[in-house]
Amino acid sequence: MPESLKKLLFARNIRIVLSAVIGVLLAWGVALTPVGQRVEMNALDIQFRFAQGTRTPDSSVVIVTIDQNSLQYFKNNGRISWPWPRDFYALTTDFLARAGAEAVVFDFHFNEPDVDRVTSSGVENDSLFAAAIRNAGNVFLSAQLTSQTEEDQPGDSLLFRTGAVSSVRVTESVRFDKTYAPLIPFQDGAKGIGVVNVLPDEDGVCRRVPLVYELNGVPLRTLGFEVYERTAGQRAPLPDAVSSPHLVYWYGRGGPDGVFRYYSIHALILSAMKDLQGMTPDISPDAFRGMTVLIGSNAPGLLDLRPTPFTYLEPYPGVEIHATVLSNLRQGHIIREVPAAVLVLIGLLLAAAVSVMSARFENILSSTLGMVAAVALFLVVSNQLFVRELVWLKAVFPAASALLAYVAATAWNFATEGRSKRQIQRIFGQFVNPTVVRQLSANPEKVELGGEEVEASIMFSDIEGFTTISESKKPKELVEFLNNYFSTASDIFFKHEGTIDKFIGDAVMVQFGIPLKNPDHRVRAVRAAYEFSQTVRAMTAAARERGEPVFSTRIGINTGTMVVGYIGGRTKKEYTVIGDTVNLASRLEGVNKYYGTSLMVSEATADDRVRDEFLLREMDIMRVKGKHHPIKIYEVVCRRSEVTEALLKKVQTFESGLALYRDRQWNDAISLFNTILKQEEGDPASRMYIGRCEEYRKHPPAAEWDGVYVMTGK
Repeated sequence: MPESLKKLLFARNIRIVLSAVIGVLLAWGVALTPVGQRVEMNALDIQFRFAQGTRTPDSSVVIVTIDQNSLQYFKNNGRISWPWPRDFYALTTDFLARAGAEAVVFDFHFNEPDVDRVTSSGVENDSLFAAAIRNAGNVFLSAQLTSQTEEDQPGDSLLFRTGAVSSVRVTESVRFDKTYAPLIPFQDGAKGIGVVNVLPDEDGVCRRVPLVYELNGVPLRTLGFEVYERTAGQRAPLPDAVSSPHLVYWYGRGGPDGVFRYYSIHALILSAMKDLQGMTPDISPDAFRGMTVLIGSNAPGLLDLRPTPFTYLEPYPGVEIHATVLSNLRQGHIIREVPAAVLVLIGLLLAAAVSVMSARFENILSSTLGMVAAVALFLVVSNQLFVRELVWLKAVFPAASALLAYVAATAWNFATEGRSKRQIQRIFGQFVNPTVVRQLSANPEKVELGGEEVEASIMFSDIEGFTTISESKKPKELVEFLNNYFSTASDIFFKHEGTIDKFIGDAVMVQFGIPLKNPDHRVRAVRAAYEFSQTVRAMTAAARERGEPVFSTRIGINTGTMVVGYIGGRTKKEYTVIGDTVNLASRLEGVNKYYGTSLMVSEATADDRVRDEFLLREMDIMRVKGKHHPIKIYEVVCRRSEVTEALLKKVQTFESGLALYRDRQWNDAISLFNTILKQEEGDPASRMYIGRCEEYRKHPPAAEWDGVYVMTGK
């Protein structure tokens, strides 16, 4: 694989984008599977339970049921078994009409003639019921639709036709070619006929009800929609969001103890009989004035109990499903589904957020908690949208997008970040503070192995007197000495966040501000160098006491821009820096021997923070061979906290002599430098400047001399 392509694939931003896209694509596939759709429906059921009690159904809708008590009552008191004679329904219809009910809705199939009984004639009972329907003028009947097969009997005739249904957007057509319809005499007097088919989802739960069906190409309304259109349609026009199939908003628990007011039909029939006889009925007719009365069954033996999102509380009678649809339409309780395009956008945002967190967080626990928090926040928002606004934001696709993006990002992180971390451990493990290595491993993007220009400080350190030491020690002793020396150096440099670039014989090269960028790299470099020089002094003192050869260190520090990267050939590379800044740092280490100093820094290193913390002595203005611009160089004398009056006076006197030297006042300069030598015989820099002044006094420099010393060696 080409290096450029490999680098592109391993780039963090590319990983974030691709992880999000992979998560979204996989989630879309999951959402379309049967398992995904089943989970989505179960999640919707939970939403209904959260929304329970936040809205109430239309109080003008009441339910009269043929319950088990009614069946048992007439069997015990009149020896009347199911199916009941039609004069029962005639009595019920007449009573409700006299009571002033707005509509009487039968969720029964009256497609077969009534049968003769010992006490009544089936034909007479049908006539009574047909007359009651015609006289009431507000009765709605039910039709069951089915599909014709070659062996079937032909369907019943259906007189009612809905006609055009322009107020409802049909998103899924439901077509049939056969019907079981009420007897023609019943249809003649009915105000409307509605379809009572209930089409459950694949898991058998009823959540949607088609508002519009097609029978041989002719539209028909479902029972609840038919009642709505012919009673409240003009008073309460349908909201624009209504579509077919209609996603039912379930108010809560079904049955007599649920959200609708229930009456047992045997109590209603007895009340009708008493009312005809001039007696006070058990149920006042006022209870039904202006009401829409739906009559159905909830007796288990009549097999009209349907699974709904609230079945876990109470079985839902089929008639209550139609009552719920009617109440939804009248109350405007319409669930609006978030469009697919918006859902995809939400999934992308969630996947992107999780991918970013997986890439940015330092450990898998943090990224996992971030993913869980993102999904939890989405679910809370989704739930509140449903509860407060009846907006259904599907949960499976967005949540799966977040989860699968997390899986993709984590897997990719293990593959790519692991590769980067192993590379960083290999490159920096021996030469960088372990804390820094951990930071780099957690955030590999903080180091650019391919090469970049940075500002940093570079330190070179060398052992002065190493030849004498090497000649006085056996090979094993020399190796032991160097190992101890470099171990001490490494500990100090790591302490100040230095990175050991390389060991070169008895020399060491250290970077500050690389690979982790740090604005304090100057002062950190000087702190490390000063502490190391003081430690070497202590080591030298101990060697002197043991009678061993003494040694000292020379240290040079320079600051500036340089190129850093993973540099080398095919078989061997190393993370290092190159540039003039590095070369000058090496030169500064070497010039210590000319001035008799041990720690030299350039003016680029000697910023305000360094000057605030350390006492510096300006040593010279130096021009390196091959360079046009001169630089000032400084000796690091001591920490500010260690300054004595004598030491401060020495530095001030030296810098005054240096000013006289640059002003060509050789005699006055020599006098000041001699003053320092009288105070401290061991100041090689003052002795060196006395030599320069005497030479210039004999052989004055050219008129254009600017006081700059040209360094010709290394």
